[in-house]
Amino acid sequence: MGSEIYNTRNVYLRCMAAIYLSAFTSFYVQIRGLYGPNGILPSHATLGIQDKRHFFDKFWENPTLLHLAPVFGLTVSYCMELFALTGILLSFLGLVYQKICNLFIFFTLWLLYLSLYKVGQTFLHFQWDIMLLESGFITIVVAPILFSEKRKTTPRDQLCFWLVKWLLFRLMFASGVVKLTSKCPTWWNLSALTVHYESQCIPAPLAWYLHQSPVWFHKLSVVATYVIEIALPFLFFAPFRKLRLFSCYGQMLLQVMIIASGNYNFFNLLTITFCFSLMDDRHLFGLQNNKKASAMENTVTGITLGLLIYFTVLWFGIDLGKEVPVHSEIQFSAKDFERALKLAVATSIAIGAISFFFTACTSLYDLVFRSRSSLFEYILNVIQYVTYFTVACFLFGISLVPYSTLDPATRTSLPVFLNRWHGQFDQFHLTSSYGLFRSMTGVNGRPEVILEGATELQGPYNEISFKYKPGQIERPCPFIVPYQPRLDWQMWFAALGTYHHNPWLVSLTYRILTNESDVINLLDSNIYNEFEEDWPPKYIKGSLYTYKYTSSSDHSVTDNSWKRTRVSDYLPIFSSDHEPLIKYLENQRILGQPDITLTNTLLASFLDKVWVICSATEPHIFIWALLVSAFVVTRLS
Repeated sequence: MGSEIYNTRNVYLRCMAAIYLSAFTSFYVQIRGLYGPNGILPSHATLGIQDKRHFFDKFWENPTLLHLAPVFGLTVSYCMELFALTGILLSFLGLVYQKICNLFIFFTLWLLYLSLYKVGQTFLHFQWDIMLLESGFITIVVAPILFSEKRKTTPRDQLCFWLVKWLLFRLMFASGVVKLTSKCPTWWNLSALTVHYESQCIPAPLAWYLHQSPVWFHKLSVVATYVIEIALPFLFFAPFRKLRLFSCYGQMLLQVMIIASGNYNFFNLLTITFCFSLMDDRHLFGLQNNKKASAMENTVTGITLGLLIYFTVLWFGIDLGKEVPVHSEIQFSAKDFERALKLAVATSIAIGAISFFFTACTSLYDLVFRSRSSLFEYILNVIQYVTYFTVACFLFGISLVPYSTLDPATRTSLPVFLNRWHGQFDQFHLTSSYGLFRSMTGVNGRPEVILEGATELQGPYNEISFKYKPGQIERPCPFIVPYQPRLDWQMWFAALGTYHHNPWLVSLTYRILTNESDVINLLDSNIYNEFEEDWPPKYIKGSLYTYKYTSSSDHSVTDNSWKRTRVSDYLPIFSSDHEPLIKYLENQRILGQPDITLTNTLLASFLDKVWVICSATEPHIFIWALLVSAFVVTRLS
């Protein structure tokens, strides 16, 4: 019989509600600036408002409930606000009241986030958004249809919760593997962390201090990252609890370190939430603590950890150096890794399939031989189990399609019907491929685009500051987890390319020139003081800078975290009446696109009032206020 996971599952569901609360709130406060009718990328331009087809035809092609905006009498951006607020309310209630965490609530949350994602364009093209959609759908399967007074694990719980474990495995294993398959020199020579802390999108304050660590420590940290991401995930499927828990806390440690050093919104908190799939009530709640591990479990655990240490030392050439405390260097070649990866991907699929069907069989055994219900309940449980088993088989099967892209040979050997199923439901993002930090940018300093405005063509030009990304060198980046400022994040990507590939940046420039208040609210609140009477600027240009962290000695003198060097021009000088600029934005469907006529002025007025209240404080503080409030209400009730 499987371990009791009733309470562990409930903790997972509450955590997913908290993640949804963070995600919806983070998105809500940015809707007007990003997607409003005068926003950077107006959402109504992507929806096909003139399309007169039936709702279900449009929904299957582009699954978003925003097709119903005319039914609500709202513009598309107002409808986005309504959906986001609904998501905030439902996730808050789910976090407060356990009985609300059921299938119907999580289906609604998933559908609402999917609806917003489908019109999110560039600003929602992040791995954690598709990961929230995949895990959100799995959570629909994990959640009970309705909460029962019988506080015990049902036969299908183990099977459904296994899907979370499989998602965690795919995420972590792929994230480790792609670092090496990318052929990025910094990952192969173990120097990636010497540049990571200063080159990540929005470094946390602690990142500067970690950047000052010695090179040998950075290299050893990369080795630890490889072990945690590539080796430990295989222990998720170990038959012994100690090995599963060891791998679980390894993942949690890595995520906590990422949270401390970088502002990656809800991503790391979501990954930690997945780790509950490796626990059970006995461990998490201290139940049945009198049950000791068997001699075999202790022996196998000891041997496994011993082998893990041995091969880590062997493959990464770890030894006590003379010039540095610890020396480390990869001892295998790219060809060696390619051969090992081919075997590892095929083996992991086999292990996953065996683990899945073993879990299914033990759950079925519990249902058939350990059930103490009436005949009617027994029949209902059998029907329910068969239904959930079918859904779980489907989700596991289609997940192999994106996962197998790690090895092309494995990808081509998959059954044709799996590829067909995956393609038929791809628009719902039920499963995706992952792989974070594939290659390290900013080896010689992080590139940054700095916008500058002036009232005269010849200048002088003043810097237009953003709220969170590096800008003025005397200002360190703040800690804003779990909020994601999507404009600041996208500016990081813009610096890696050219403005020709980022039409949203040209749109941002135009919105600043025309002084669109909703867009200006996404920028630094001190911008009016910096420009004084020269706001809004009549001309804007962009410059490309290289930023580097200051050394400890420089920091002690200047107290600055950054130093920067101007590299080149990035944006030409634009003005609001620049005809080529306006023509370009019209061609990009940013200007001149029809929106839905607003008829429900009462609801729109209500949304305006809620917006004023919610935007009165810093977004990350607002999110934490909601989370803390939910916790307090939970404790009081």
